[in-house]
Amino acid sequence: MNGIDIKTIVSKDNALVKRIARLNSDSKFRASQREAVVYGEHLIIEAMKYSLIEYLLLEESSLARYSHLVEKLSNEQIILVSAEVLNKINIFDSELSVVALIKQPVSRELDFSQQFDCVVLEHIQDPGNLGVILRAASAGGIKNIALSKNCVDVYNPKVLRASQGIQFALNIYSNCDLDEFVRCYSGQIYALTPHASVSIYEQDLTQNCALVLGNEGNGISDKLLSKIKQHITIPMPGKAESLNLAMAATVAIFELSRQRITNIRKK
Repeated sequence: MNGIDIKTIVSKDNALVKRIARLNSDSKFRASQREAVVYGEHLIIEAMKYSLIEYLLLEESSLARYSHLVEKLSNEQIILVSAEVLNKINIFDSELSVVALIKQPVSRELDFSQQFDCVVLEHIQDPGNLGVILRAASAGGIKNIALSKNCVDVYNPKVLRASQGIQFALNIYSNCDLDEFVRCYSGQIYALTPHASVSIYEQDLTQNCALVLGNEGNGISDKLLSKIKQHITIPMPGKAESLNLAMAATVAIFELSRQRITNIRKK
């Protein structure tokens, strides 16, 4: 920081505070403004890597603690706030010491002329599930995520927290027409369903493919499932009837990853 004064907000009724509160709760507002809110040092550091920070909000008493963040921003981007303001915009149970308003990365259009792996999600509702699936996809080497209409917003603060900001590094396609995806995708498409007869461990996943998973309670819709020719399942020799959606997605992603690694080693 230099000698220029830093803006201070002490009122919970400040326009920026109200804007942040609305961004936290209103997905349509987030989409229209192309903004989101991130909580905590790690998420802020991830957002900084992609130059997404608009404002960093923290108490004056925390300036020294977060000097490594502050020194990377201009004075106009730093706002000192009261504890009352932080409490108003904190949607989590844990104590909040720093928060940032960020720009959402530029949205992308699906290019079906390109060869790519993809995780396709239909009507996913739980923020924690989506966040974990995004992290699993990234860890497993899949960079493309297609989300149907009515999926939970990828920039919901709880999704951001569960994913630890990994979506900043992914190609995320929101509000996709999945019927069009099935028609136009050039690779193999596999519907993950508990009722399939083919085990994922017997299916060749070494070529470009899309893994399709459905809603937590109902799975893939009958309409979409009828358009996908290849159905696979995760065998469960134990007594559990099903896996949590995020667990199932992680198993599928890492089976794909395992086959690719094994295939490379054989060459």
